[in-house]
Amino acid sequence: MAVVKAKINSNTSNGPQRVSVQLPSAAAAQSFVNLSDVDTTTLEDGALIQYDATTSKFKTKTEISTESGTITFNGGAF
Repeated sequence: MAVVKAKINSNTSNGPQRVSVQLPSAAAAQSFVNLSDVDTTTLEDGALIQYDATTSKFKTKTEISTESGTITFNGGAF
């Protein structure tokens, strides 16, 4: 997350000061590839998302695998 800094003058003799902070646009904030905990460097057509505990990030992969357990997919009832 970006560090936001603001300088606020404690001298209020001239009245309150207005402080504003510009945030990223809603479209940029909602884009999957802009999330800081998602690694999309190997983004390929048909890729799925898998969490990597070593890097604490989600990765896009075309093959889902694990070295530390069983993967169970439950697509629900339709």
